[in-house]
Amino acid sequence: MKREKKKPTTAFALGSFLLIIAVLVVLINLGVNTTVSIFIGAVVAVGIALALGISWDEIESTIKQVIADSTPTFLIVIMVGMLVGIWMAGGTVPALMYYGMKLISPSILVPLAFILSSITSIFTGTSFGSVATMGLAMVGIAMTTDLSIPLVVGAVVSGAWLGDKMSPLSDTTNMASGVSKVPLYDHIGSMMYTTLPAAAVAIVLFAIAGFASGGGSMDASQSQLIMTTLENNFNMSIILIVPAILVLLVSVFKMPAILGMGLTVIVSAGFAMLFQGVGFVELMNYAFNGFSIETGVSIVDPMLNRGGVTSMMELLGIFMVASVMGAVITSTGILDVIAKNVLLRFIKNRVILVFTSLVYCYIVNFLAAGGQIVSIIVTEQTFEETYDRMGIHRKVLSRTLEDAGTLSAPIVPWGVATIYVMSVLSVDASYIPYCWFIFLVPVFSILCAVTGIGIWNTKGEKMWGKNKAEASPIE
Repeated sequence: MKREKKKPTTAFALGSFLLIIAVLVVLINLGVNTTVSIFIGAVVAVGIALALGISWDEIESTIKQVIADSTPTFLIVIMVGMLVGIWMAGGTVPALMYYGMKLISPSILVPLAFILSSITSIFTGTSFGSVATMGLAMVGIAMTTDLSIPLVVGAVVSGAWLGDKMSPLSDTTNMASGVSKVPLYDHIGSMMYTTLPAAAVAIVLFAIAGFASGGGSMDASQSQLIMTTLENNFNMSIILIVPAILVLLVSVFKMPAILGMGLTVIVSAGFAMLFQGVGFVELMNYAFNGFSIETGVSIVDPMLNRGGVTSMMELLGIFMVASVMGAVITSTGILDVIAKNVLLRFIKNRVILVFTSLVYCYIVNFLAAGGQIVSIIVTEQTFEETYDRMGIHRKVLSRTLEDAGTLSAPIVPWGVATIYVMSVLSVDASYIPYCWFIFLVPVFSILCAVTGIGIWNTKGEKMWGKNKAEASPIE
């Protein structure tokens, strides 16, 4: 006999959602793998759906539709892994490091640490990689000066997570746009409104702090060792950064993400074979397995040995399982009940909406030990219906997910990202108060909500300026 489908009550909806969050938070804090934790969360969601009388056929149909909608993002993530491996083999990333380090001077080291870490992270799409490459070089040089090491690390971390937030190659950028169902470059364009002003203010603050700290003399032996090693292992030329510039051009001209990424992979492969003499078969293996080299210099090898499709497998697993969990939760209708009966009663305008979204991201991230992926997924699932019903475009939601969800990861004292930074750069948590960019972005996020600048309605119309549009709620 077919069971009657029940509509969840407010108490049941809240209890069910808090149960799923509790399962995720407890498992992750116990050290359970993120993918497995989310999978168990999905199993709990299935149990809730079945308890509401929702048939398995209906659940399965929803899962299939969500997975189909997510396929373009899966393809982008795969190509990102290929691109990083090819860029390493082709000398693009080594060239960015090499020419970046040539600019270093003690008097401008702090703002430069922020700028160069940002560039490295934007071009590679990884905050961890930026910390372990440009960040390691910057801190190594700073140790030969009178500069405050926590200050330099704060600048490095700020820059590294700027790129993690903005790069079309970043897993969080693709995750936030994917789960919010916002085209990748629309998402990046929306983030410009909070990221660029925050970055400008951060550069000024880092410059003032750097000048105030002195800087002193510098022993450039470590940076020289890195540059010499790069010169000995790559045919170094400024032209090698062209593939990296192409990524920016693809974004500027709003080329479809899959087409643009595919073009960048092809051009980058051509550069690698032409300028580094890498064979086609060897290059394709680097694209899949990641670049591998033994330079004989221990500080350099970890900087270069990375990338490949295999390096993205965990992210793909997380994304796929998260999509399944999201599909099941959506099929239960509990988010709709929470949005209608709880959030909409409290959230009366876009300022409160954005502010609440930011706070929610922080809470989940701190509870989940700096789990930015979990923070992005859980917050998106909670608030997407509210943004729709209030007539605010989802690219405002996707931006907000990154303004707090992505950026808060390295300021959670017990978080994975913070522990990684402390381990790689040999520093304690004293760097956290110097992550000024990370603290500034949410301020500009709220300012956008207050002024209407950088806010669009569901039709994509601007809600600021002379002919500003009004919100257009989804019926």
